[in-house]
Amino acid sequence: MTPELRILIQLTDKNVFESSRKTEGDLKAWLAKQEYLLDESLLEGNANKANAFNLRFSDKTGLYSALANDCNRFAQAAIESMWLLEQAKSLPKNTAWATVQMYYSAFFAAHSLLRMFGRACTQLEPEHVKKVYKVAEITQSEGVFSKIESGFYFSEIDINVIRFSKIKESHGDTWKSLRDLFDWIIENISTTQGIRNHKESTSDLISKIKNAISRGGATRGNWPSMVRNKVNYQQSHGTWFPYRGALHNREKFFNKSTWLTTPEKFDFSVTNDEISELRMTCNCILSLMYHLLRVGHERSQEASSIMDNGTFRLLRQIKVISAEGKA
Repeated sequence: MTPELRILIQLTDKNVFESSRKTEGDLKAWLAKQEYLLDESLLEGNANKANAFNLRFSDKTGLYSALANDCNRFAQAAIESMWLLEQAKSLPKNTAWATVQMYYSAFFAAHSLLRMFGRACTQLEPEHVKKVYKVAEITQSEGVFSKIESGFYFSEIDINVIRFSKIKESHGDTWKSLRDLFDWIIENISTTQGIRNHKESTSDLISKIKNAISRGGATRGNWPSMVRNKVNYQQSHGTWFPYRGALHNREKFFNKSTWLTTPEKFDFSVTNDEISELRMTCNCILSLMYHLLRVGHERSQEASSIMDNGTFRLLRQIKVISAEGKA
């Protein structure tokens, strides 16, 4: 375990790694079970529709099992997306869909990372928010609101309360939530146990990744999404036939095990074009997710059957780790 991972794992929510209940339920399913009370009356919203609510829970088992299942599900999708990168024999210069695939690997990894720290971005459908509103009615906490608005929500656990607030963009706001998480990590590194040099190198690592997703004036951290959109909708960067103006190294591009390198070893200074920068950034985010997941799972003495039978089973199947669990 590197010093940086030793610092970072202290800031994660250990309950996510220690959840031993077997479940296929996610955060939305937990909401539907109504195992909570409103911490306060519905206060925020417009047009008689609330768009923020705080839920108090006494039994953390169900919530953390749902969060662990989500974390595991996104981790699997992130690893599988990167591992399935393939270079077409008939079109060896094409990197368009591989770029999009690599982007989604990092996007899924971002979702998994958020959940390791007790945070989440989740699409709540009408049937889910109706369950929450029903609890509000029973406890006379609905205030002036006649319903709770469905949509994309950010949530964060604070001891025995989970706070939900509506956001807008499934991609843009997910990246902003990751950038905000990085800011929080940098601010809280001083509270961890470790020597000063290790804390400084950890802060440098997180700052490096934060700056990478904030390139080109992307103050919300959505630079990866901006590049993906250029490739997907403008067919830019020479990634599509006839591949004019391509600057990126195609041989490195299809190395699908780059993310197995620990995150502090990624050198962003060696890139000189957006596609290479995106490749480096996506692999580094996946690396951070993978190594934190491994350290958290090992430190919990592999308590989570969800992850052991999910992400780590996948890693054994594609032979990233052996049957004994070693890389």
